[in-house]
Amino acid sequence: MNNLFIGRLIREMRREREITMVDFAKKINISQPTLSRIESGNQEVSFSLLVKICREFGISLSDFFRRLEGKSELQKLQLPLVDQDSLDIDKELEEKLISMISSLSTEQKKGLYVLLLPFIKD
Repeated sequence: MNNLFIGRLIREMRREREITMVDFAKKINISQPTLSRIESGNQEVSFSLLVKICREFGISLSDFFRRLEGKSELQKLQLPLVDQDSLDIDKELEEKLISMISSLSTEQKKGLYVLLLPFIKD
């Protein structure tokens, strides 16, 4: 998880609801300076704190991560409007994945392999 993107999303959602930083920090039982560091991406958010944050926003963790994903690199790809464009998207995705994987260390590649193994179809 990218702390900067998570923090920005929390800030954005808090502001959408017009909740001050002080009030929101009190609701999730942390200090205002801690919330400030989280929103600026300078402090990691624990899973339990993220659960509290989502509860206060009235959303599920899945919804939070979907929204976070919407702000990720994947959104920079052009989504196909017609089926004939899907080959271009597939190629672009494949190139990006190859580039990302090639930059990983051996240990990171092993971890990725273990993570993806259950999803590989024979």
